[in-house]
Amino acid sequence: MNRYQLKAIEIACQVMQKLQIKAGQTEKEIALWIKHEVSQRGAKLAFATIVASGLRSIDPHAGPSGKKIKNGEQVMVDLGANFKGYCSDITRTFFIGKRSAKFQYLYSIIAEAQQRAIAAVKDGVFCREIDIAAREYLKRFCFKKCHISEKKCSGDCFIHSTGHGIGRKVHQEPRISLKSRKRLKAGMVITVEPGIYIKGWGGLRIEDMVLVTRKGAKVLTR
Repeated sequence: MNRYQLKAIEIACQVMQKLQIKAGQTEKEIALWIKHEVSQRGAKLAFATIVASGLRSIDPHAGPSGKKIKNGEQVMVDLGANFKGYCSDITRTFFIGKRSAKFQYLYSIIAEAQQRAIAAVKDGVFCREIDIAAREYLKRFCFKKCHISEKKCSGDCFIHSTGHGIGRKVHQEPRISLKSRKRLKAGMVITVEPGIYIKGWGGLRIEDMVLVTRKGAKVLTR
């Protein structure tokens, strides 16, 4: 990681922190605002911004639409900046209005799953161990807000890997997935991004970037 990637991270965090979503806005309006704010800071988008509200948030890669955001909906926003060829990538999920009990519960277990995965990050650790740390925790607890019993739960509501390497490319090795046979190495920058996607409700995801060190993980985005 170098100063250009650190700047890309700083820009993405500034834009995300400044973002305020209100009922009545369209997803496309939010995406255009994000593009403007990134540009104002001397960078460009690292990828097409994801803005997905309500039921549309079940698609982890949903592009912004003309849909108007309503009170009582979650809004998933995934954005990144490219500064002088180096990328950042973060996701936050917002709730418009008073948080529902279901959202509050699911958000809490996603946040805990992410913390467990981050705690497992260390030089020499197999990438799949990071994925397992998040996936097994989600499977243990998300069923409480689902129609499937714990015994029959396959963990399919977490439909993507836990993360990926990021540098000059948004998605690069290593893949933080069950199928990966690679180990983490000190100096790598990866994302940790568990998510839950439930039919008839939607999804939510939290994504942060971390630096792999010999002692553990240094979180770069907050």
